[in-house]
Amino acid sequence: MREPDFNVVATRLLKSGIAPRHAHRTINELRDHYDDLVDAAVDDGANSKQARRKAAAKLGAMDDFVAAMASRRELKTWAFRYPRVAVVVYPLACLAVLPAVPVFAGIAHRTALMRWGVSLLGAGLVTALMFLVMQLSIIFG
Repeated sequence: MREPDFNVVATRLLKSGIAPRHAHRTINELRDHYDDLVDAAVDDGANSKQARRKAAAKLGAMDDFVAAMASRRELKTWAFRYPRVAVVVYPLACLAVLPAVPVFAGIAHRTALMRWGVSLLGAGLVTALMFLVMQLSIIFG
């Protein structure tokens, strides 16, 4: 049996609706358990490759593990548990947050916006000065 790819398992857990906090905690525990099994096999006299193979065999098939976790409703996010509510709440939440996005973007890029604002003010003053000079030249010209 080949070494389990814990990143793929984490992705599969997340796609099956498992809440990220549960998925990441479970993957970290699986990695720790796998490392402990490898260390135990090495202590028993197996080389590194054999130890990893034995540890993967003791962990079992990751497909079964993902299926077992996906069948537990309490581990899923609320959007997977209540999809009809999520269909209503998510768009409303986006509508509520949408007006605040430019404010947060402005706060995050305030120095660039200040430079832009000062440049626009300067350009407006130069243009107004040019119009004043042209108007005065028409009047007194």
